[in-house]
Amino acid sequence: MKLLRRILPLALAAIALTLATHAAAIPPPPEGSARAYPTEFPVSEPDYTSKRLRDFSPFEPALANLSAERRSALDALVLEATIPQLQRLMASGDLTAEELVVYYLDRIQRYDVNQLNSVMELNPDALDIARNLDAERAEGNLWGALHGIPVLVKDNITTGDQMHTTAGAYALKDWRGDRDAQLVKNLRNAGAVILGKANLSEWANYVDPAMPSGFSALGGQTRHPYGSFDPLGSSSGSAVSVAANLAAVSVGSETQGSIIRPAATNGIAALKPTHGLVSGDYVIPLVDWMDVPGPMGRTVTDVATLLGALTHTDEGAEENPDPAVAELQSEDFTRFLDLERAKQRRVGVAVIPERTIAQLEAFLANPPDDLSAEVRAALPNAIKLLQANNQVAKAAIAALTQQGIAVVELENDTVPQAPDANAALPPGFKASLNAFLPTLPNPPVTALIDVVSFNYADPANRIPYGQDHLSTAQRSDSPSAAYTSLRETHQTTARAALDQFFADTGIDLLIASTQAYAAAGYPALTVPIGYAETGEPLGAYLIGKALSEPDLLAVGYAIEQATQVRQPPDLDKTLATFTNLHHAVPSPQ
Repeated sequence: MKLLRRILPLALAAIALTLATHAAAIPPPPEGSARAYPTEFPVSEPDYTSKRLRDFSPFEPALANLSAERRSALDALVLEATIPQLQRLMASGDLTAEELVVYYLDRIQRYDVNQLNSVMELNPDALDIARNLDAERAEGNLWGALHGIPVLVKDNITTGDQMHTTAGAYALKDWRGDRDAQLVKNLRNAGAVILGKANLSEWANYVDPAMPSGFSALGGQTRHPYGSFDPLGSSSGSAVSVAANLAAVSVGSETQGSIIRPAATNGIAALKPTHGLVSGDYVIPLVDWMDVPGPMGRTVTDVATLLGALTHTDEGAEENPDPAVAELQSEDFTRFLDLERAKQRRVGVAVIPERTIAQLEAFLANPPDDLSAEVRAALPNAIKLLQANNQVAKAAIAALTQQGIAVVELENDTVPQAPDANAALPPGFKASLNAFLPTLPNPPVTALIDVVSFNYADPANRIPYGQDHLSTAQRSDSPSAAYTSLRETHQTTARAALDQFFADTGIDLLIASTQAYAAAGYPALTVPIGYAETGEPLGAYLIGKALSEPDLLAVGYAIEQATQVRQPPDLDKTLATFTNLHHAVPSPQ
């Protein structure tokens, strides 16, 4: 049992995404039969009626005019192209923003509708915006680094246009914002074309422990473009759409892992910024003191370019009260994509001793009689995840060494771990949502209790997996002095642990799977690093101190240039595996 006490916590931490322990800690939902989180993917959709119809009617003439020959030519030009490459094509006249929008719309229509389900809603004005930007370019007027670049934003980010903002929830299906979120305004000021809204795990993956990542009542089930894998979330659609070349880049949001994890498994780069670096204005919250929007792209270059657009505010916007944050917000982050800068940093890499994995395998082969069935069932996946962590670590060490960057190998069990999110999420969500909803113009619901009651009226169609998380949050004591104390403790503990760890080890950045950075409000970057034997993409998680985005981008870029491992998914092959899945019938709303 001494071995069990030593290695089982590591195993259980590695399988947190299976929700085995998380689901067991919360009573089954009273509104229906309890279900388990799925273990096989892709997932069929429930038989329900709330899925939103994707409306292509504004684009039908343009799509009809896209010939097979031009589509093939655009594939050669656009597929996997970076933002700088797209800008050069538009500057030379080989491509227009209008063509770029049509190209992505065509791919969404062919690969996404009732298949990948990564796009929740299309912007009916996208083509008009692109045409106007083309006209501006012709006159020599360029708005910024994203001039004419189609961008998807997660559907918890408000846009003040014809699109809805819903967090994927049926309760918000008819709500439209009266203005853009500040980050959307920043994107438009940089010349971006807001192509549409990306699907997400509903309410930022806080509906029910049995609800699959990437599912929302309005968006349906987002699926992995590389095969039979969990797309993870909650920024599922933001990650899948970029991986599948359905948009140039996207914006996601993270409370704890919701940008980094889906980006990694879908084979793209993404950054969860320091809390406050990117404005959270008019973003539907999960836990507002942890939530932060961030850029997602196929390359570190695109992530850096998009980050600059997200942080650059117009002169009329309120400046961040922290001078260090305000200074970094004005940066061109692409200037940090510098191998010489990366070589000046020391990077710690967390490695799980092979003996630990071997002991765990031996333990599984001959488990004690009193080992619970739940833990017994979870251990095989835990071992696979630990092995994948070491595959990532070894690949990262090789890439860093190749680039001349100092590496410090660290045992994984010395790395600070995240505070227990289960304690903070229920009261944090209730407090954050109840503060946010009343600020909306004509809100259909004004408090979490309204959402829960609304869902109870038609659970089969509004919450087909139940709403245990929502109900638990509603029952929580929030706001309260206890919650305020918990919040402060989480932040202080995580920051102190990471700061001390960086100081003790003498490293500037850390590559590890810990999510302690989230509670601390610190940044993290993921970069494609390889593929598992199953074909699932793997990403390295780089963690830094507050406002260390320049160093993260420099080292992430160095790793990317050394490995060059990203390959686009074979969507035709992947979609062929979807033929036996059940697809909910979308309805106009």
